[in-house]
Amino acid sequence: MGLGFGRRRHAEKQHTASPSISPRGRDALLWEEEEDGDVDGARAVGLGGSDGEAVHSTFPPPPRSIPHGRRRGDANTIASQPDAPLPLPVTPIPWSPSDPSLDAARVARLVARARAAITRVAASRLYRRLLLPDSLLRRRLALLAPTRLSLLGVGSFENSPSSRLQLALAALLRRDLLPDESESSDLFDPVLSAAECTAAAALGFAVARVNDSCRRRADEPTIFYMPHCEASLYDALLAANWDPQSQLRRVCVLGNSFRNYAIQAEGNRSGPAAKAKHVLAAERFAWEERVDETGGGDDDDVFARAFNETSWHFFDLDDDVAATATA
Repeated sequence: MGLGFGRRRHAEKQHTASPSISPRGRDALLWEEEEDGDVDGARAVGLGGSDGEAVHSTFPPPPRSIPHGRRRGDANTIASQPDAPLPLPVTPIPWSPSDPSLDAARVARLVARARAAITRVAASRLYRRLLLPDSLLRRRLALLAPTRLSLLGVGSFENSPSSRLQLALAALLRRDLLPDESESSDLFDPVLSAAECTAAAALGFAVARVNDSCRRRADEPTIFYMPHCEASLYDALLAANWDPQSQLRRVCVLGNSFRNYAIQAEGNRSGPAAKAKHVLAAERFAWEERVDETGGGDDDDVFARAFNETSWHFFDLDDDVAATATA
């Protein structure tokens, strides 16, 4: 099995920090306990970046950076940049769960916990505000007219309450935005167990049997929900959809703020963000709207850990903008 982009460690909620974009090594481990009261014991997770956000490991960074153009958004505190992530295979490789054990009771419990999370997110202030009928976001989504949703880098939703909330959000977006929610959604993370794959299928999500490191081309208008992934994974997705220029109009990315990556790249010209040339180029013509991460009442901290520094990205292209952006 190839290197993964599994769930990373969460720290306390930080509203102003830029998203982390590099682990300090895939073999460095720590133990994190459940935070939502449903404790199954501690779980092994890789070390994340400096702002405590959930991040994922990556594939090789692109070979060159791009000139820095117009930047948008208020200046944020720039997080320190760890060393560049270890490379992943460039071409898709066969994948199967490292934990192949299947137990019917375990799967049933996973499905029940996921459905409870869906109910929780559906009733939250976050979701009520997310898809307001007359909002600019809803108009953007109507123009995109998505017919597919891909949840990439979700982590272990058996062990992580944040992953369960992210899975729940994906299920709700599929229900409310896609014309036919059957056979229209998929998810993937190399850390998934066989039990999680079976539970995902019961929830209506297909699971790929190859690891493409997010180099995935949109054959139809697609929402790519990539919660707290590495900059290089977003870069891989954009690179796969960069040509022809009209291809990006099929893509919507829900994930870490591209604006914040641009700010980080300005602060560290040799760091991982600066090497994500397609992310930095796309930031110049992307329409971005940040998600309000609060859930409601006592759930605020839990929701903030799951959805902090998350933004919608749509791509407005003139005839030559994409070509000149990476020149």
